[in-house]
Amino acid sequence: MIVKVTVDGMPDIKSLGVDKTGDVQSYLTAEIRRRMMRYMPYRTGTLAGKLTFVSSPASITVNAPYARYLYYGKSASGNDLNYTRDFNPLAGPYWDQTMLEHESEAIAQNVEEFIKRKGGQS
Repeated sequence: MIVKVTVDGMPDIKSLGVDKTGDVQSYLTAEIRRRMMRYMPYRTGTLAGKLTFVSSPASITVNAPYARYLYYGKSASGNDLNYTRDFNPLAGPYWDQTMLEHESEAIAQNVEEFIKRKGGQS
């Protein structure tokens, strides 16, 4: 059985920038990067600043040889890391996941407001 559903009055979501390379995805990725920085270790700011960048509309890259240790919270020898929290009190491992646990509702609201402001413009 084939079912076809037609909804009148719905905007074309691609025209709102809702696709993997659209404006909405780019906004979401930049918003996640901005918020994630507060959860990243910060001693000199290099990791969260210069070495973290949006590498595609749907990807954030942290380009440092030591980033893996900081992300997982383990040293090369397997010991737990102690994070300095002077500048980023929320710093710790798994910074993207921790940020989403705390801020996903605010991010969703910001994306919704972005789409409304965009108003269907491509």
